[in-house]
Amino acid sequence: MYASIDDYVRLGYEELDDKTEVYLERASRQVNVICFGRINGYGFSNLTDHQKSLIKEAVCAHAKFLYDYKDYLSIPLNSFSISKTSMNFGDIGVSISGIRTSKEVVEYLRGTGLTCRVIR
Repeated sequence: MYASIDDYVRLGYEELDDKTEVYLERASRQVNVICFGRINGYGFSNLTDHQKSLIKEAVCAHAKFLYDYKDYLSIPLNSFSISKTSMNFGDIGVSISGIRTSKEVVEYLRGTGLTCRVIR
């Protein structure tokens, strides 16, 4: 897990119904996927302090995103309509490597240099 509950609270988020740690673990796994496995590949402890800080912020923001949109992220439909009412779930965040997240998370991770699609 790349961010602790203490990090989550320090960054200004409120705990998530006694499930903060569960969401942080899930967010950590998904952030690593968004970074193409590079966090685990390089080893979190081998990253710069700047990269670690941005990853912690991204994990906390992604955990909050997962919590806020938990009811919509697992729906197999992109949209539906009934009579004159329609709902589109495809506009919730952005999708990278099959992981739906917020633009805020993507911006944090871009700053790490670990999301570049160029093979090195």
